[in-house]
Amino acid sequence: MDAQRRDVEFQTLDGLTLRGWLFTGTKGGPAVVVNGAFNTPKEIFASEVAAWFGRQGVNALVYDARTLGVSDGLPRNDLDPQKFAEDIHDAVTFLQNDGWVDPHRIALWGFFYSTAVVLEAAAFDKRVAAVILQGLMPEWSLNPPDEQAVIERAIKDRVNRQKGDAPDYVPLINEKGEHFLLFENLARLSPEQKTKLPDWVELAKKLAPTFNDRLTIQSFYRHAKWRPLNFVARVSPTPVMILTPEFDEMVSPKFQREIFDSIQSKGKRFEILKGKGHTNLLENVSLDDLLGSQLAFLKDVLEF
Repeated sequence: MDAQRRDVEFQTLDGLTLRGWLFTGTKGGPAVVVNGAFNTPKEIFASEVAAWFGRQGVNALVYDARTLGVSDGLPRNDLDPQKFAEDIHDAVTFLQNDGWVDPHRIALWGFFYSTAVVLEAAAFDKRVAAVILQGLMPEWSLNPPDEQAVIERAIKDRVNRQKGDAPDYVPLINEKGEHFLLFENLARLSPEQKTKLPDWVELAKKLAPTFNDRLTIQSFYRHAKWRPLNFVARVSPTPVMILTPEFDEMVSPKFQREIFDSIQSKGKRFEILKGKGHTNLLENVSLDDLLGSQLAFLKDVLEF
């Protein structure tokens, strides 16, 4: 079926307006809230996923997170993962009140970075009927050699902003043309894989006019304090599907499996994405191949 795309917006509890698209599937049917990758607006892969679900009859909401894309929030590109998780609560409320979807069959979908955000949101919001986590990344610690300097820079930024200075930003690409590697999981990449990251930034600029290739230093401070792993046990008994790249370079497949095994929920499902790693997950694969088993999972647990 063809999915119609509707421009939507909703309010967060603290008064921001988040804007996105609702790909309408079956009226009165299930819905999924699709969340994207790190520091990216909805046009980068997430909207393709949402459109695909819409074509399968599953209503799909995708939106720009606060401070990104066309959504509200200042400073821009000021990442707060715990606020992102709280905003998902408000996205669920929006869908429940919209009148188009079944308010009791709303799932969450996360991809790489947003898997941890979705994990936290689902841990505390039992209105969520199912969770899909693709390329689980439950830890966002700073790279130990850089951590102290980053934290000190963030504290200095707080002092300076109290004086009226502009926020301190960190570019995604440094003056040498290298991608920043301040997170421990990024530092685990091989030299060859690291050289591909600047290409990803350039591609993101082409795909999304609102993409901004920098983020605030406070973003790193917040991630240094964030411990989404602490919330894994609370996700139960919500059904969870975790899809793990066979050769994931950032988060070991064994660790992802251990997290899956610790979740006590009926209908949970674990899938290994054969031949795939973190950096090549989307290469030479169709959405039908990537998302087909996820749709089957939703049909099983949401009964449609």
